[in-house]
Amino acid sequence: MNYTTNYHLPQWVETDRIQMEDFNDAMAAMDQGMAEAKVAAEAAQEAAGTAQAAAEIAQSSADAVADAYTPDNKPFVVGSYSANGSGVTVELGFKPSLVIISGERYSTDTEDMMLYTVIATADSPGMVIEFTNTGFRTLGVGSYAPYLCDKRAYRYIAFR
Repeated sequence: MNYTTNYHLPQWVETDRIQMEDFNDAMAAMDQGMAEAKVAAEAAQEAAGTAQAAAEIAQSSADAVADAYTPDNKPFVVGSYSANGSGVTVELGFKPSLVIISGERYSTDTEDMMLYTVIATADSPGMVIEFTNTGFRTLGVGSYAPYLCDKRAYRYIAFR
């Protein structure tokens, strides 16, 4: 009788007499091999799940680091715009949660300077600012329009 190379299973030749013991031993060896393969596959699947969970945690940590404050990655943008007498759109690259705009206005009657600030949040933008998905727009209408749309420079800080 000959035997397989890997699992030593019987390979009968024409002159061999098939014995029940040989047949049962071969089936027992195959059953044990399949059971061991199943256990190994389940362990590999569990290890893959653990590795996937670890990868997701690592990605989450990397994302948190990427979003962390650094001098090059601030949670706000500071800038200015010049109004043209009507509404102005300011592109930030993100939808802000809070915008503060400041300006100064001179009275031609008294030659006094008036400083003012407009604050708006995404939840309550107010009457003079409209939030967009990539910035904000000053509204050039209404009684408050001159405070953000007159022909002068304005400064802002917009928070993510």
